[in-house]
Amino acid sequence: MSENHFTWTGYQSTESAHRLIIAYLTIDIQKSPEGTMELLEKINAVRSRQIPEWERIGNAYCLRLFPDFAEIEEDFAEELGKVEQIPIAVFEAAVQSWQQHITS
Repeated sequence: MSENHFTWTGYQSTESAHRLIIAYLTIDIQKSPEGTMELLEKINAVRSRQIPEWERIGNAYCLRLFPDFAEIEEDFAEELGKVEQIPIAVFEAAVQSWQQHITS
């Protein structure tokens, strides 16, 4: 299965936030099991309020995690892109599916 066919339960191709999650995982996390695991650990730490928030600046995007939502912002555009707020449960489900996708 290629990245172009990656989805998760609840994925909707008409949702710009869902397409942004795929772009983020494909470009910034790539097929890195370590990067994916770190992301899942940070999601858990933020959701459980062990840490108040977490930020990762990647190749093309800036990710910020908060207890209730994740923000993904494009870093490569000349003008700042729209920041998408994604429910943390949706983002976590996508990352968990990404982990399965890259290890299968």
